Formats: sequence, C-alpha cells, structure tokens
Amino acid sequence: MDIAVAPPSDNRLGVIAGDLSLKGWSWQPDMLPDALVSALRAEILERDIEQDLDPAGIGREDMFQLARDVRRTRISWMDGSSPAQKAFLAWAEPIRESLNRALMLGLFDFEACFAVYPVEGFYDRHVDSFAGARNRVISLVVYLNEAWSDDLGGALVIWPEGADEADVPVARLLPEGAGAVFMLSETVPHAVEVTQARRYGIAGWWRVNQSGIDRVDPLT
Repeated sequence: MDIAVAPPSDNRLGVIAGDLSLKGWSWQPDMLPDALVSALRAEILERDIEQDLDPAGIGREDMFQLARDVRRTRISWMDGSSPAQKAFLAWAEPIRESLNRALMLGLFDFEACFAVYPVEGFYDRHVDSFAGARNRVISLVVYLNEAWSDDLGGALVIWPEGADEADVPVARLLPEGAGAVFMLSETVPHAVEVTQARRYGIAGWWRVNQSGIDRVDPLT
C-alpha cells in the first residue's frame, strides 16, 4: 500500500537553505508527516526485533573498518523496497531540488539507512566526509523515537563549521521523533552522546555526480 505524504513546505525549505548557508546546519523539529514517521518506525522496530541490522563501521570502500571504540550502532541500508522507504525517498526528493536551486550544490544522488543505537550506543565526534572528497555533501538525520527526555542521553552534539577539538559545541539536540537535522557533510563536526535507551532514526546523505572516464556514479 502506497503512503501518501505531503512534501516539505516552501517556507521550511527556505529556512533549511538559509541555515545551511549561514551556519552549516539546521534543526527542524516535527518535520516529517505523522503517517511517514509511523510507517518508518514500524519498519525499524521490525528490523530491530528480527536482528536485520548490521554493525556500523567508519570509512568507506577500502577504508571501511569496525571500530567499537568510536561508533556503536547498527544499520540497515534503504533500497526503496517497502512502502515506507518509497515514501521517505519521495519526501526527500523536493529537498534535494530545493537545495540545488537555492545553493547551487549539484546534488545528484541520495543514500540512507535505518540506524539503531542500543543502550550505551554512541558515535564519537566526526565529520561525514573527508574535505574535498565530495562523496557526501549534505547530511540528513531523522528521528523516529516516540518520546525522549534529557536523562536518556543520546543527544546529537554539533560544533561550528571547521571547529577544532577545543571549540565549544553550538548545539545539543535531543532525538525527538519527527525531527530532522541537516548538516554540511565535510565541515560540520558532530557526535552522538551515549544513549540510555534504544535510539531509532535514519541517516542520509546527498551526493554529487562523480562520473568520469573511468568511473560511473552511482556505483552499482
């Protein structure tokens, strides 16, 4: 059964583009439609119960490695095979189009995965793409938790663009259901605090086309 969801409003899209241009990140509470959150939450809970999730690592392709001292979470990549995934990918497409119009980013491809942080799960400070790699340009985090309070931990901590280890964070965001965070993948450091409850969400990244003489993008 198809899930019909309204696209993000033009006003909301304009705020996201403005935030990214001004400070490199944007927090949008209650952004996802209720029907979409419910469908995605049902799917991630089912995958969690059936243990249909893989340990998440760091790095890509030849640089990939599991590092439980850096990241403790489990993921399952989206392939658009379920109604919930199709609806989410359709919901994300107007965001790509809007950011390309407003910021001229040339975003081409979108990849996303379900992410479950177990009790005592975390992700140390990092950026989502090496500078100049251009494999990820804009990061998206969506939360699927029903309720969350500060004592549960698991907050997303954000530092200023290009900040070093000594700089003070500019935001600490609780993973409240239906909320969405947008970040510049190469320049905004962030981390996930240790969580005291299972933490459900989606991580996604928009990429540019890196096709060339010896490479076809996206890779298959």
